[in-house]
Amino acid sequence: METKILPLIGYGLAGALLAVLSTYYFIYNPEVYDNSRFVESFKLPIENAKNDPPKREALIALQKKGLEWAHYQFVDAIKEQNTELVELYIDAGMALRNKGLIIGQMTENPKAWIVLIERLGWGNREKLSGLFPVPRHLTKLDEVFKTIEKHYVVPHDVAFKNLYLEFKKIHDEWMHEKNLELANVDVMCEGNTRCKIKNVPGILTEYEKKRPVAPEKDLILWQHPHLSLMSAAILLGEKEIIDYLAKQNVTSRLNKMEMSDLTMVVFEVDKKGDISYPEGIQLKKFKQVKIQAVPQTEEHFLLRGDF
Repeated sequence: METKILPLIGYGLAGALLAVLSTYYFIYNPEVYDNSRFVESFKLPIENAKNDPPKREALIALQKKGLEWAHYQFVDAIKEQNTELVELYIDAGMALRNKGLIIGQMTENPKAWIVLIERLGWGNREKLSGLFPVPRHLTKLDEVFKTIEKHYVVPHDVAFKNLYLEFKKIHDEWMHEKNLELANVDVMCEGNTRCKIKNVPGILTEYEKKRPVAPEKDLILWQHPHLSLMSAAILLGEKEIIDYLAKQNVTSRLNKMEMSDLTMVVFEVDKKGDISYPEGIQLKKFKQVKIQAVPQTEEHFLLRGDF
C-alpha cells in the first residue's frame, strides 16, 4: 500500500513545484510583468541616436507606446496600415528587410502602395529592380502560377512516359531471361522436386539482385514564385503602379518559379500579361543507372529520371 502512495505524493509535489514556478514567472519575472524586454530593446538605439534628435524622438515615442524595437513589429504595422507606427519606425531608422512584403502590399493594398514605397525610400530604379518573392498566403495570382505549372507538367509527363517505356523494355527482358533460367532448371531436373528446391532459390535470389527499379513519378506543384515588380503589377492589372514603375525606368524582366522537383522555370510577362518561356522548359537531366548483366547476356543500362 505504501509503495503505491509514495509515487502519488511525488507527483503531487512535482505538480505543486510547477505551479509555484509558473506563478513566479508570470508575476515576478520582469520581462513578463513590466515588459522589460520591449523597454530595454530601445536602450541602445536611443543611446546611439543622441546626435540625431528626430530619430531619437521617434525611438522614444515607440518606446512609450509599449512596442519593441524589432523588425517584425515594423512589418506588422505595414500590414495593418498603421500609418503612425510606420512613420515612427521609418523615422527611427528601421529598414525593411522583408522583400515579400512589397508584392504582398501591392496585392492587398495597391492604393497605398506608391505612398509606402516612397516613404520607405524605395522610390528608385535600384530598389525596385530585381525579383521579389510572392508570399504563399496570397491567392490573386494562383491561376497564373497554375498555368505555368501546367506548362511544365506536360513535357515532364512526356519525359516520364519515355523513361517508363525504356524501363518496361528492360524489365520485360529481365523477366524473360529469369523465366528462361527457371525453364532450364525444369528441363535439367526432369521433374525431380529435390533438384528444383536446390537450384530455384539461388536463381531467384540472383535475379532479384538485378531487378530493374521502376522510376517513380513526382507530384509536380508550383512552389516559390519570384516576380519583378513590373511583372506583378501587370498580372494584377494595377495601371497606376505600372505607370509609376515606368517613370522609375523599371521594366519587366525574367521571372522565376521553383517547382516541387526543385526545377526552376523561367518565364516572362509582356505588357498584355501574356506569359512566354524564352529559355524553354528545362527538365532535370536523366541519370544513367547501370543494370548488372545477367548470365550470357549483354550489359544493359536503364535511363532513370532524376525528377
